[in-house]
Amino acid sequence: MRFGIALPNYGPLAGPETLVRLVRHAEALGVDSVWVSDHLVAPVGVRSIYPYDRRPDPKPGDMGVIERFFEPLTTLAFLAGHTARVRLGVSAYVVPYRNPVVSAKIVATLDALSGGRVVLAVGTGWLREEFAALDVPFAARGARTEEYLAVMRALWAGGEALFDGAHYRLPPVRTAPTPAQRPGPPVWIAGNSARALERAARIGDGWHAIDLTADELAPLAARLRERAAAHGRAPLTVSLRKGVVVRAGAGGRPLYGDRDAVRRDRDAYAAAGLDYLVANLRQADGPDALVDAMVAVAGALAG
Repeated sequence: MRFGIALPNYGPLAGPETLVRLVRHAEALGVDSVWVSDHLVAPVGVRSIYPYDRRPDPKPGDMGVIERFFEPLTTLAFLAGHTARVRLGVSAYVVPYRNPVVSAKIVATLDALSGGRVVLAVGTGWLREEFAALDVPFAARGARTEEYLAVMRALWAGGEALFDGAHYRLPPVRTAPTPAQRPGPPVWIAGNSARALERAARIGDGWHAIDLTADELAPLAARLRERAAAHGRAPLTVSLRKGVVVRAGAGGRPLYGDRDAVRRDRDAYAAAGLDYLVANLRQADGPDALVDAMVAVAGALAG
């Protein structure tokens, strides 16, 4: 099973020096990919509830945590210039937030300039108040996501592109460069809902689940492959973003389990049908602790 590491592109530890340090360590450690998240503004007075909240009584969160947030594709372009091999992912890129022609152009540029290293896990979004701030309709965001992806792929194909849909109309245009990866970067459909799973089976290159246990993942991975086959498509990538915590070492640092436990979880996920794991690092109080966490996670997952 291949794995990537999620980097902090928001919050107090996000910054150019820390991000460069982490991505260089990731490349040196043989990590397959690095990932960043996507938000554009932090709405005030939020009533929306995060759909992956595992608490028995989920409540709206304090959006102050996403106030200082580095835009994902710009961040990955910056990190591409400091690396040569590691793949560059967004988990998850909220497709309906942005004009699809603009998204297609930025992604194609990044993929071309980085030598074909982009991976996009894409979502429909959940934060209603952020949609309002962007003056984007919250309703029908799933259908809009599908049309926007179709526009992006038409542009990535090269030659003359056009699209006529319910939510977007693209007159005949041409654009270059096309992405280095052909026919375009991998697009994994993010989300745990039945709609997300079916969308992945129909139009995705893979499915990107969020914070599921191995027991929860197994029947959904099997369902994805059944539905992909029903649509006449080859088996798709099954990926998951999840927190992974391991023993951080001595010196008074907190303990977060051990390598054997992480490896047992890794093997259970593989048996459940997982192809690719994106590991969130544990919370840390500084850049040194984040580096320690990355080294520990990479060592546990690769061992």
